[in-house]
Amino acid sequence: MKISPSFSFQHGRSGLHAMHGLYRISSALLLLIAPFGMTNEAVVDAPPANAAAETTNERPAGTNLETLSGSATKSASLEHCQALHDTGDPTAKNCYLELLRIEHDDAVRAEALWRTGNTNAANRAFRRANQIGPGNPDLLTRWGLLFIEVHQAADAEALFKEALTIDPLHSAALLGHAELLARRFEGRAQGLIAAVLTREPNHPRANMLLSRQHLEVGDVEAARAALTRLLDKPLTTVDRLNVYALLAAADHMGGELPSPWTGKALELNPAFGDIYSVPAYFYIITRRYTEAVALLEKATQTNPDHWLAHADLGINLLRLNRFDEAREHLEHAYSGDPYNAEVINTLRLLDSLSNFDTISSSNLVMRLHKSESAVLAPYVREFVSEAEGAMAARYRYKLERPVVIELYQHHDDFAVRTAGLPGLGILGATFGDVVVMDGPSAKTAAEGFDWVSALWHELVHVVTLNATNNLVSRWFAEGVSVFEEWRYGPSPNDSVPYSFLEAMADDRLLPVADLDEGFIRPRYPEQISVSYLQSGLLCLFIADNFDNGLVDILEAYGNGATTVEAIEQALALTPAELDEAFAAYLEERFGQLVSGLEDLRKSNLAAAAAFKAERWIDAITSAEKAISLYPEYIGPDSAYLLMASAAEHGKIPDKAMSALTRYWQAGGRNPTALDNLARAYHDAANLDEAIAVQRVLARAVPLTTVHHATLGDWLSSAGRHAEAQTEYRSVLALEPYDKASAHFKLAGALHQLNQIEEARRQLLYALEIAPRFRPALLLLVEINR
Repeated sequence: MKISPSFSFQHGRSGLHAMHGLYRISSALLLLIAPFGMTNEAVVDAPPANAAAETTNERPAGTNLETLSGSATKSASLEHCQALHDTGDPTAKNCYLELLRIEHDDAVRAEALWRTGNTNAANRAFRRANQIGPGNPDLLTRWGLLFIEVHQAADAEALFKEALTIDPLHSAALLGHAELLARRFEGRAQGLIAAVLTREPNHPRANMLLSRQHLEVGDVEAARAALTRLLDKPLTTVDRLNVYALLAAADHMGGELPSPWTGKALELNPAFGDIYSVPAYFYIITRRYTEAVALLEKATQTNPDHWLAHADLGINLLRLNRFDEAREHLEHAYSGDPYNAEVINTLRLLDSLSNFDTISSSNLVMRLHKSESAVLAPYVREFVSEAEGAMAARYRYKLERPVVIELYQHHDDFAVRTAGLPGLGILGATFGDVVVMDGPSAKTAAEGFDWVSALWHELVHVVTLNATNNLVSRWFAEGVSVFEEWRYGPSPNDSVPYSFLEAMADDRLLPVADLDEGFIRPRYPEQISVSYLQSGLLCLFIADNFDNGLVDILEAYGNGATTVEAIEQALALTPAELDEAFAAYLEERFGQLVSGLEDLRKSNLAAAAAFKAERWIDAITSAEKAISLYPEYIGPDSAYLLMASAAEHGKIPDKAMSALTRYWQAGGRNPTALDNLARAYHDAANLDEAIAVQRVLARAVPLTTVHHATLGDWLSSAGRHAEAQTEYRSVLALEPYDKASAHFKLAGALHQLNQIEEARRQLLYALEIAPRFRPALLLLVEINR
């Protein structure tokens, strides 16, 4: 099917913007497939000297400008302007402007307009050229690259696919499509790159894309091999510059600094900012934000109009908690490239932070929405203090700087804070000392979101990243965080979802030496989540079988070891030997469960069908069988929850209580289940257990008044007035309907703690709201005696 994009590129700073593909292509990496840079200086879309020729030109339109020789519209003038541009000659702009004055061909005019920054006019010129000479894959590919540059990934992909429909072996279109897939970290990109390299082993841009994929998973030597084979081959200036940039990135990733390729690139083009921004990209994806910022600052100094470098610099300064500098660079990026959704969204987010409170202490900075800060701040402070102390002892590392915690009310705000775009599929992110994540109002506990466990997970990242100067591998960082959640976090449990068991059954787990790829370039839909679980289980195995194994691996990473080296140094095993031992552990722990997966599924389905048919006894029987097969499972479709509900409907309270108790003890945190269990304990006069469950419920759903009020009342009944007054303060912070009663209850707790003046103040607040509130009057009289 043919496509003819006809819209003007839109921009503005109102509303959240999501790019069609959700992924931005940096200019540095775009140059791997596009030979031209972009000055982003607008010019008038002046008509050619012979306006009549514009409508009657029948020459074939379009040109594959990867190589001008043999192209349908070979233009020495365009080649000359390109040569000036590639070497950073300031006269390049005037060259393109002169070309626009004399050139009739829309394909060539589109290129010149693009180079001068007039992307809307370039889009129109490409459209006219395609109307005059349709079906030219060279033109469609170049048009697609323009769409990439203005962040319209879906339109670019459609153009590449149209070009490949016409010519399935079109190298530039294959690589354009591969670039889009690679930026989405899709494994399909490798097949497209390989298709080009099979026919053209020395294709410059195919080898550059291949080297980038190697660098993304830390294989520096393979990346160098893909690049160095090009150095003695004929290369265009822009290709040579980009080979130098990737070789410099390999040096940075390999710790071989200063890189000689930086000087070589700047000799060739003194304004080539990508010699810094390309290595910065690889620092960013390996969470080394300080190093990335230093390079991006050099990129913007080398080329002040490098808008994407300014954008990346602004976003990464935010990750380092340097807000004022970040805004300056983001504003500058927006002035030159108003189509960048990440910049637009991040600037809007910064504007919204006026609605946040910033609460600082010696070891903690919290940014919390004003409507939630009074409730959440005590909990966050408690968790950070507990986590810092416990983890410092376990990992022999004490944090030296304050931790910054930001909780967002809306998931898309968190996503923009993290990646500049809505739609992110994670719940939290850590940038060194800075933790940003969904708050308890962004997603609900009923949906399975345990915000306190998520916070614990991210605080572990603060420790592992700082302890290694951000050199820790992805699998180990995530694995230790998952292990900590399971073993020491607020909701300890031993449950893994069925997706992991299915991956085991299908032999889809990765060897430890390749485990990072499961996070970076997944090959099946659940592979990222499976890799999280595999990493967590592997860290659990190491912790239980190797004295100080996790600490020793962490220290090895901090000393610059690779994954292979870290395992060999810390565990005295090769990665293959660790894989073998881990496989035996998984078989012992899950082997019987994996082989019985079909029986487990049948039992769950039978329980659900019986429940739907209101056959409560049958539902309980099938649920009990499912529980016997997998007693640790506490996922959202846990058989414990179905069994408890069936028993309640069937008026078998002992069965309901038993199911809820076992669910709670296994680590289950469904709020309705916890509420029912807490009240059942309270009704049975088991106040200590009722308080224990209610405390977890109040923290799992911290913005619900009744949970805090109930917990405060039960704590008061138990004589635990210091804890009770904390809960009553949370009730007041949530602006309850009956504020007078809340003030009165807080006053009662304070009175028991002998904080008389504060108790009197709370009673006066209650009486100001309800002057005839008799219990408050009586307590005030007692206090005043």
